[in-house]
Amino acid sequence: MKLFSLLYRFFEFVKHYIVGHNEHGLHSPFVYQLYTTTIQNHGFPNYEQLEQHYFELISDHHLITNKNPGAGTSLHKNIRVPIKRLAKHSIKSLPWRQLICRLVDERTPQIVVELGTSFGITTAYIAATCPNAKIYTFEANSSLIELSREFFKLAGLTNIEIIEGDIDETLPAFLKQHPQIDVAYIDANHRFEPTINYVEQLMECVTWKGLIIMDDIYWSYPMTKAWEVLSSKKAVTVSIDLWQIGLLYFHTGQEKENFKLRF
Repeated sequence: MKLFSLLYRFFEFVKHYIVGHNEHGLHSPFVYQLYTTTIQNHGFPNYEQLEQHYFELISDHHLITNKNPGAGTSLHKNIRVPIKRLAKHSIKSLPWRQLICRLVDERTPQIVVELGTSFGITTAYIAATCPNAKIYTFEANSSLIELSREFFKLAGLTNIEIIEGDIDETLPAFLKQHPQIDVAYIDANHRFEPTINYVEQLMECVTWKGLIIMDDIYWSYPMTKAWEVLSSKKAVTVSIDLWQIGLLYFHTGQEKENFKLRF
């Protein structure tokens, strides 16, 4: 199964970079502006303190219990593994962390929802880049929550709130209390039905300027199918496939269109 997944991702990666486009030939003013000023603005942001913590994590030999129910962590589920192994497996590389932050910041959000805190590196990047936004991050693994909470405290990030527990239960309750959100970043579970369920709930609450970022859309065939189903929904006016992540935009003032772009 692992070999099949690796072959699937490799095949989709090659296909993406054959058919993917850059700014040349982009006729959508919204997408052209987004691509040239936000997506391709490499190198920003950069936080030395946060990066230092990342390097500490990928060198940490202490054991941690991985209890996450999602497919993305199935190789290390319900066993004690070194922090460095789980960190290398779950934390996005720097260019993608920076890109996610730029995409979130471009929307000038007040409320950001993240499903899947992990070690809190991407969470911290978003919080530092958008200091006027409140970041609500959801995580089921109590060990990761403890590590993340201590990290946020040491980093002086006060605009983050961790929602602890099974997302299937905590997200509906949260959205009843917060019926309007600006940006959501989905990096949890990595299965077809839960992913569809999470995004459909968030779509009901996203504001007119909203953005939903789906991570790992080529993690597996079911994740790719989930992306295809969600990006085809009528409420989504622009979808952008960047290979590792997919972007869902709403009310962009143009005809519905799907883009596959290189990053």
